Amino acid sequence: MQHRRYIGLVVSVLLIGAILLVFIDPWGSLRKESRRISLQNHSGIDRIILSDAYDSIGLEKRDNAWYISGEESANQVAVENLLYAAEKLQIVSIYAGTPEGDRKLERNVRFYDGKKLVLNDHMGTVENRFMVKSERSDQIFSVSIPGYAGLDLNRVFSCHPNHYREYMLIDLLPSEILYIEVEPKGEEPFRFTMDEQGEITCSLPDRDSVLSPLELDDLSIRLLFSYFTSIRYEEQAIDVPYVQKEAANQERWLARLFVESRQGETHSLNVFSMPGEGGAKNNMFYAIVLHNGDPQPLVIKYIYLDVLMRGLDSYRPG
Repeated sequence: MQHRRYIGLVVSVLLIGAILLVFIDPWGSLRKESRRISLQNHSGIDRIILSDAYDSIGLEKRDNAWYISGEESANQVAVENLLYAAEKLQIVSIYAGTPEGDRKLERNVRFYDGKKLVLNDHMGTVENRFMVKSERSDQIFSVSIPGYAGLDLNRVFSCHPNHYREYMLIDLLPSEILYIEVEPKGEEPFRFTMDEQGEITCSLPDRDSVLSPLELDDLSIRLLFSYFTSIRYEEQAIDVPYVQKEAANQERWLARLFVESRQGETHSLNVFSMPGEGGAKNNMFYAIVLHNGDPQPLVIKYIYLDVLMRGLDSYRPG
């Protein structure tokens, strides 16, 4: 008899649950909210404004191409990635909003179709989760892009103008870098590794040894981590035969650089001096770089590279 009562109770609970799902449909509600925080169709979007407490940028579309502030040609892939992410935002959970949480949503992203404001989202990271609150909703949601679990949405929705500039090669913030390895010409390689607490250690891979922090100048090392922000190249040396030849010339080889981010983004640079006018001596302003094993050489301003190629003695006290 008691067994029958138990079965009846279970059946009742299941029926009540089914009725609640039909009438309440929490998933349906989340689908409606997803439409409020995401773009429904980005084809008509011709202006985007992104801003936070530190940076702001305006992107405008003309003749099917995107421009920064309507003048400088933008990196089309970076803008298309932004539009794709805005269209594919999916709610993971509802955040029990607090005044502190609201304050952290300091990034504002607005999408326009002509003069019409199509979407106005506030974004930010709260408790290590990417959050979005739309002007069309009172709630804050933790979001993701389906199929891109490791995607850094802070970078996709960046307010920094350099993120959208053409010919950007490396754009890593110091906090994003896991380690840097430098091998200057005529010297042994060394590696600086930064843990999640910001502590940096220096190792010598060829010796399999670690240097004492007392042997190093912490400020100089931290400056090195800041030099990987906004490294651009000028051009691919497609039509410069002597540059392609010199990129394989080991006599002109200056250094090997390697940097890896916490997200797994890697950059390997083999740096060569660039011949001066007529192929003689060295060009004072530019260098040749082979990036990530690509045989196609890039021309990069020497000022970007000089601070990266210094030997280990540059990071010792005094």
